[in-house]
Amino acid sequence: MAAQKPSPLQLVLTTLVAVLALYIVFRIYQSGQVAIALTMLCMTGLFVYVYLNAKAYTYRYLFPGLLGFGVFVIFPLIYTFVIGFTRYEATHLLSYSRVKADFLQQTYKPEDAVNYTYKLYRQESGDHDYRLFLESREGTQTGDEEAPPLRFWSEPFTLLPPDLGKPEKADELRFELDSAPEALTGQALKLPEITKPKLFIALRDYEFQIPDGPLVAIDGLRQFSTQLPLWKNLGGSRLENQEDGRIIEPDKELGYFVDSEGNTVGFGFRTWSGAENYQKIVGDDRVKGPFIRIFIWTVIFSGLSVLLTFALGMVLAVLLEWEDLRGRKAYRTLLILPYAVPAFLSILVFKGMFNQEAGAINEFLNLAFGMKPEWTTNPVLAKSMVLIVNIWLGYPYMMLIATGVLQSIPKQIYEASAIDGSNTLHNFFKLTLPLILPPLIPLLIASFAFNFNNFNLIFLLTQGGPKMVNSTGVAGETDILVTYTFNLAFLDSGNNYGLACAIATILFFIVGTLAYINLKLTQRNAVLR
Repeated sequence: MAAQKPSPLQLVLTTLVAVLALYIVFRIYQSGQVAIALTMLCMTGLFVYVYLNAKAYTYRYLFPGLLGFGVFVIFPLIYTFVIGFTRYEATHLLSYSRVKADFLQQTYKPEDAVNYTYKLYRQESGDHDYRLFLESREGTQTGDEEAPPLRFWSEPFTLLPPDLGKPEKADELRFELDSAPEALTGQALKLPEITKPKLFIALRDYEFQIPDGPLVAIDGLRQFSTQLPLWKNLGGSRLENQEDGRIIEPDKELGYFVDSEGNTVGFGFRTWSGAENYQKIVGDDRVKGPFIRIFIWTVIFSGLSVLLTFALGMVLAVLLEWEDLRGRKAYRTLLILPYAVPAFLSILVFKGMFNQEAGAINEFLNLAFGMKPEWTTNPVLAKSMVLIVNIWLGYPYMMLIATGVLQSIPKQIYEASAIDGSNTLHNFFKLTLPLILPPLIPLLIASFAFNFNNFNLIFLLTQGGPKMVNSTGVAGETDILVTYTFNLAFLDSGNNYGLACAIATILFFIVGTLAYINLKLTQRNAVLR
């Protein structure tokens, strides 16, 4: 078949998509995310090649799926793996270039600073449009005479009260000043009109440039004053403090700028830490202790969930295959209902039912036996509650797959067994289980892998609680590895993304190994059939 050339409509649509993508690439590059911008630029080029080159016609149908797989699967995996080797946490959030730029943007008020009184003039061009008028408190000295005070006047700018946010162009908050005319336009605001909506707070984000002079910024409530750059770039990575003369330079191991005495200065920046996060998992008692306990509980939770849901689902499937049982279809429909209800709804309902003070379960147990179990504060009972809820959520699936396999077993083998005098238990353990387990083992392994990462159940039901005794941080008795990782990254005060990504990488290899075993067993069963 001859290669098909793109139609005019394809050319137009591809061009529009490419132009939009290039605009997004440009904005991402402007924000400082160079690596992401380059990656997206490459994907845009590949998109244009696939959809406009006749030789790549056969890949047009695969490209959207491959692109989605790369963006939502491959990229997060690589990014998580890389972050696991960095010092990336609450005290090291910014990049080195961002921290250095922050130093160079800092200002200070010199001893000979000129102070200015100010007024804001509301303009008719908009409800939040103003002009700033500055007048020096003292005149400048010219020879033996004192010149009149300096007077400056800004162009109109948007100034929003803090509760209304910042203007759309919040990155353009530096304005040039000109000499003020005799007649000022607009309505001058009185001091209460500035203080009540807290406009003086919003003015802290603005800087104004004196003609052929330094910057001025608001200083307190009633005045503006001269501001000079606090840090001077000495070249390379060294910075000098213009106020006290200190020289600082970055320490790539610590992730901080340090002075000559080794004291850290300013914010920390992200830096490579090698295998430090993995060493913490096996060597730092504050991390190793909770990690090992949570890992053991994760394995136990996953194993018991698979075992108990399979046992219950299997028993129900066998009972519902009993031909003498009346209303089997109605029973099967009712027993599948938990599978039809969204899991997160069922979990939240159970959370209310297991409430220690007013839950339906404790109310019943109190009336019947005079007891109120501490489901959310006792570690053993909390783990039992998690297993009970997971069994409720998981048994319908096991019942369905067991029913399908049971219906494929020939009835003749049970008839022959009955002739030999076999009973029901003998048939179940000697005939039924050996026949249904081989095809179900891959599904059981998949269920184990799913429960190994069952984030929704733990997060919605217990949030990992109760808190683990004799441990620091966010570890809980019912936490599994995935919720512990989430807590380290987003709920811990340290926001330890690097350590969380290291644990997530370990999780990936564990689940990946289970998936590989599952695939091999599935292939073996296919060969045997």
